[in-house]
Amino acid sequence: MKYLSASSLSVGLISILVTLSALIGFYQYEFTLIEYLTILFFYFMYSGIGIGMMFHRYWTHRSFEFKNPLIKWLFTYFGLVTGRGSILGWVHVHREHHMYSDTEKDPHIANMGFLKIFLPIFSDHGKNINKRLIKDLLTKEQININKYYVPIVFVLPLIIFLINPWLFYFTWAIPVFITNIVWNSFIYYGHYSAFGYRSYETNDKSINSWIFGLLIFGEGWHNNHHKYPNSITTKIKWWEFDFIGKLIILLK
Repeated sequence: MKYLSASSLSVGLISILVTLSALIGFYQYEFTLIEYLTILFFYFMYSGIGIGMMFHRYWTHRSFEFKNPLIKWLFTYFGLVTGRGSILGWVHVHREHHMYSDTEKDPHIANMGFLKIFLPIFSDHGKNINKRLIKDLLTKEQININKYYVPIVFVLPLIIFLINPWLFYFTWAIPVFITNIVWNSFIYYGHYSAFGYRSYETNDKSINSWIFGLLIFGEGWHNNHHKYPNSITTKIKWWEFDFIGKLIILLK
């Protein structure tokens, strides 16, 4: 079975569909304050809650636990419908990234080139699966999520589109498009950028970035994260803003 990482064909086609939907919508709709606020809210839910909190800090690093499983799966769904891969696929790639940071085996290495970073369909992170990296997640429910991932992504957006194309565009297409652009950029610039600083001498080139610290609600303090990958928060210095970490503490 092939795990659905961000580079698989199915996920790549989802990304292309999201991009096309976003571009078409620019010529169909006007953007007022309501539209901007709707985009911002759902961008936070997809990027901050779905990817940052759930796929990254919860499923990958198991930094905390939920008391309420309903909230856990609701928040997880916001990560699934971004089209960035199943939980098994995303976690496998990210754990590989931590294990092989900035080496030839790192799926996020800079020599992937611009095309492969921003169009990961041309890569193949899922070709060689190390089951030991995700043995804690090889449950029946996770395997089923992986198996039926594409229908899981499309069911709700399709229903929303049939109800109201405006809702489809501003609550899914545009926020997911922005989420993918920001996270694809972070994959590269979280390690290879002059616009950042290092608080710790880790065995990689990770940096702390003000830009991504704000854009992805605290995930941008990447050097701190590589020093303490299982921490609830990425915040070390008092002025480093980590909204996701604060929200996790509140939920706990």
